[in-house]
Parts: sequence; C-alpha cells; structure tokens
Amino acid sequence: MQDFSSYHSNLDKDELLRMNDQFAARYFSLLERFGDLPACDELIMTQLKKEFPAEFLESLSDYQDKVDLEPPDDLDQSNLQDGRSWESPESEEAPPDMALMRQLDARGRKIAAFIYQCVFDWCNIMAILIPQESAVPGTRIQFFLCRTLGNLHACMESLASHELASASAYCKRVLRFAEISLLLLQQFEKNCPVQINDLLTVRNKQLALLLKDIKEQLQDCQTLQRMEGGFL
Repeated sequence: MQDFSSYHSNLDKDELLRMNDQFAARYFSLLERFGDLPACDELIMTQLKKEFPAEFLESLSDYQDKVDLEPPDDLDQSNLQDGRSWESPESEEAPPDMALMRQLDARGRKIAAFIYQCVFDWCNIMAILIPQESAVPGTRIQFFLCRTLGNLHACMESLASHELASASAYCKRVLRFAEISLLLLQQFEKNCPVQINDLLTVRNKQLALLLKDIKEQLQDCQTLQRMEGGFL
C-alpha cells in the first residue's frame, strides 16, 4: 500500500477514497466518449484537470511502496521474547483473537490467489480474444478486478499492522469492488461478441462463490475489531 503524500495526509481517508472513486467513474465515462479518438489520453486528461484538484492528480503518480517498519535505534529489546514464541504448540489452544487472525490470514491468501488469477486471465483474454469495439467494457472489468486486489492487499497490510478499523474499511471495499466486477462480467457475458461464454460462465460462478468468502472475511474483520474494543 502506498504512503500518502502531503496532499493525502491533509484529507480524511474516507474523503480520499471517495475522490478516488469519483475520479475512476469519471475516467471511464470519458473513456467511453473519447476512446475511439487518436488523442484519447490527452482529451481525457484535459477534462480531468478541469474537474479535479491539481494536487490530487499529481498525487496519483506519486506512488511509493510502504517503508519497512524497522524498530528505532534506541528501542530497548531486553524484555522482548523470541519472535517465534507466538507459534503455540499444537496441543495448546490459541487465544480467540490469535485464532481469528490466523483464520483471516489463511482466507485472505486464498481470496488473493483467486483474484490474482482473475486479473492475469483477463489480461490474456483482453490481449487475445476481445475485439477493439469491446475494449472499453473489458478495461472497466480489468480496472475493478485490480481494484479488488489492491484493496485486499491494503486490508491484509492493515491486519498485519493491527490497524483493525482500516482493515474493516478496506474489506468493505473489497466486497464492493468484487460485486461490481461480477456484475460487469455477467453483463459482458450476455453481450460478448466472441465465443468465450463457457469460460466466462465458469469464472462468474467461481467469483460468485468467492463473494461468500469475502463476506466471511469482512465479518471476521469486524468481529476482531469488536474484540479489541473498536467501534464499527
């Protein structure tokens, strides 16, 4: 997950996420309008610059990987236990919060593996099978699949750093974008100009089943947040 720029830090996180959603919606609206024109990118950016703050647009390209959370040089580690001590013996039952964290981690990896495969497969479908006239709806699908995966990554990072409120917020977005992805794929299947209906039908059924896992992930994120005394 990227570190927020100074512009980002001056905004409420919910406000920033809403602006990102508005930007994405507007971008695809303009893509449908200008997508067939040679100067498509220039026309889109010219319009977006009129509608969104310059600082926000600049921040979109100001991406940095999250820095490693190394302990400070003056940290007293004399009272810290062996880092492997959390691995309880099989005969010893883990505390409820630890058991839930392990469940969230295992299920999150399963969800991530499937969404990653969806993104990878759709890239190949777009490159090989989708004709030019279906490029815009195909790109929209790719965008929301990637957004699902990106928010899942942010959710898992938040869990790892014990930022439980953020984890729940990101997991809600994972569910939302996965549902949008499935809806767009179902619409694409109905209007698909090439014969990949069987492939789409199978993938759509798999994605529909995955939504159940994502809903369980969200419920567990919220349960863990309540166990830690957080507010939903």
